[in-house]
Amino acid sequence: MKGPIDRVRAAPTRVLLLALALAAGVAALLTGIHELGSPLTSRAASASAPAGPLLPTRLLALPARRVANGTEPLRVLLSAPVAANSPPPTLRPAVAGTWTAVGDAEVFTPASTLQPCATYALTVWADTVASGYARLGRRHVLGLHVACPPIAATQQALARLGYLGAVFRPMYTVQIPPGRETRREASTHAFHPPRGRLAPDPADAPPVAMGQLDETTRGALTVYQSDRGLPATGEPDYATWASLLSAVAADRRNPRPYTWVSVSESVPETLEVHRGHHVALSTPANTGVPGAETPQGIFPIFARDVTTTMTGTDVDGTKYVVPDVPWVNYFTGGDAVHGYPRASYGSPQSNGCVELPIETAHVVFGMLAVGDIVDVTG
Repeated sequence: MKGPIDRVRAAPTRVLLLALALAAGVAALLTGIHELGSPLTSRAASASAPAGPLLPTRLLALPARRVANGTEPLRVLLSAPVAANSPPPTLRPAVAGTWTAVGDAEVFTPASTLQPCATYALTVWADTVASGYARLGRRHVLGLHVACPPIAATQQALARLGYLGAVFRPMYTVQIPPGRETRREASTHAFHPPRGRLAPDPADAPPVAMGQLDETTRGALTVYQSDRGLPATGEPDYATWASLLSAVAADRRNPRPYTWVSVSESVPETLEVHRGHHVALSTPANTGVPGAETPQGIFPIFARDVTTTMTGTDVDGTKYVVPDVPWVNYFTGGDAVHGYPRASYGSPQSNGCVELPIETAHVVFGMLAVGDIVDVTG
């Protein structure tokens, strides 16, 4: 039997055990709360961490430096869709047309064309930005050169305007109605001319080698340039194509019939001035003697003088100086159609030139221009 003292001793022991158990429970509860709170604390820390910097916009593609067809769109490709606040590129000199954001690209569509034979600067600005990216950060400038249209296009335009004695016969059915057309239509035909041939019109007009800057084409181009106040180079350059596109669009045709000269070295030798389908003048003429023959072929007139001094060497070696030779049309080297007094005409008598009676030469001079063809045949 336990006494009172034993009961007194047992009571503190139970109290101590109860306290220890309570402390263990509190510790376990705190541990559980800490473990449950760890993911939440991690996510909160992650959310409050600063985001990394955006990558700069990249240019993935630019137009080719040589633009083969000025009527086709230009495309600047970015690394993602174009942002709404991104400035469009620019072209200098300015060109009529529109820039449009199409997916990842800025696309320029000309109203008609980039000018043939021209050079442009395409600028992509430093503030260009694609969605989800930082700005480009650096300005990019690209030089563009627009090709000149092919010679076949030059020939077709000259024929359409009446500067070539030819009519275009397409290889396939092509609807190019006569008269006015839009500048875009004229430009499209220039950069992509239909295939075919140029048939002489009239039938005895100087022939044209399709696609080649032959003498007939060079002469026609020279006449056109002279008519339009351009340097008469016989080359289809920037200024010539700017004028041709405007002329074709407005149907501004040659104000005079297609004109050329034919010279026959068959005795009796003759010279004829052709205007369109008619022979406007026919006259006896003298060509070069043996040893100083007048060259045969097709030659554009390249210079004209009302009067000049001619010098040279006869076939016998004698030097000559002849002043005041009138109504001179140079067509190859020192050879020219001009006036010269002779007792007769119609046979070889000159040192290579085509000689005419002086009064007739005056009339012929008034009918011709730089670029008109002299066609010498046997």
